[in-house]
Amino acid sequence: MSPSINGRYQDNLIVGRSPAIAGMLADIQNAAPYNVNILTSGPTGAGKELVAQTVHAKSKRNGALVSVNCAAIPRDLLEAELFGHEKGAFTGAASRRVGRFEEADGGTLFLDEIGDMPLDLQTKLLRVLETRAISRIGSNKETAVDFRLVCATHQDLKAKTARGLFRGDLMFRLSVIEIRVPPLKDRLSDIPELLSKMAEQMENDGTGLIAPEMTQAGLDELMRYDWPGNVRELKNFFQRAAVLSRGEPIDNAWVRRLLFGEIKLVDEQEQIWNAIQVLPRSEQVSSCDLMSEATDGLSVSRDAIRAFLENKAVFSVKDHLASQEKDTIEIALDLADNNVSRAAQHLDLKRTTLTAKMRKYGIGCDASVDD
Repeated sequence: MSPSINGRYQDNLIVGRSPAIAGMLADIQNAAPYNVNILTSGPTGAGKELVAQTVHAKSKRNGALVSVNCAAIPRDLLEAELFGHEKGAFTGAASRRVGRFEEADGGTLFLDEIGDMPLDLQTKLLRVLETRAISRIGSNKETAVDFRLVCATHQDLKAKTARGLFRGDLMFRLSVIEIRVPPLKDRLSDIPELLSKMAEQMENDGTGLIAPEMTQAGLDELMRYDWPGNVRELKNFFQRAAVLSRGEPIDNAWVRRLLFGEIKLVDEQEQIWNAIQVLPRSEQVSSCDLMSEATDGLSVSRDAIRAFLENKAVFSVKDHLASQEKDTIEIALDLADNNVSRAAQHLDLKRTTLTAKMRKYGIGCDASVDD
């Protein structure tokens, strides 16, 4: 549901039952009734604006929720955006304009990316918080304002303060209550519920898209990814899946293809097996050792595979192939002196595909990627 004219919002904008989200919702519930400033922090795309909307919805304020992104407005225009201006106050000021501070009177003002606000404007914001009054640009008259301030940042304001890039007194004013928005990787169990919410929104967002069906294998694959772009990246994935799947259920193979742009699984496995055949093997490790109970290491011996299958009732091909793939990548990187581009050539893979697989298996590489 979109915001109504008076700025009220649904109070179920934030979905999820993970401990990380439960703790955050408890903080919102405790802080919302009181007219104190709130600073919400967290990585880009995690949903910090939803915190402001939920705080406003649960508050007792009857005015609108007014949002300003401090990073999206040029610094020389941000002051006029916030304070407003009188006619003729500067070149281009053809008429009087009410600023965001006044628009938020009786409601909530949300300043996103507060860490990008210029220092001189930080000083003026601090004075507004102290006096609860503003003066439009070009006017000497002060106007009283009553708004609840919620700010958001993905930056470390304490570190910026230590470097002289953010006012310490303002930081303390803004952070009476601090609410941390967790990254999606810390709340992976919420993904099914998030997708359900996105499917509801997709029906009414005007895109014409139909939410794709997710199989359990597909959901499991999503919950193995670390989502550096957080909920915003998940939404992008879901929209892309709706466009490209053409009604086909999204399984684990589809997820990998959509996330990493991987080639077809059959072709990929053939490439890995071909790479295994040409990679040198350690003379000190026998194929029987490589086919251990834990199925660790590479094996290219048919006799060893046969012996293992004859002596084990259950053999997970999926786990075994994953182990081989991981070991193959590590050997290729070792042969290439940790140069990702050369390792990709060894494996006959695109560099982007190899990088995605390294993330998948937690394989680090600190060296350069180019010759």
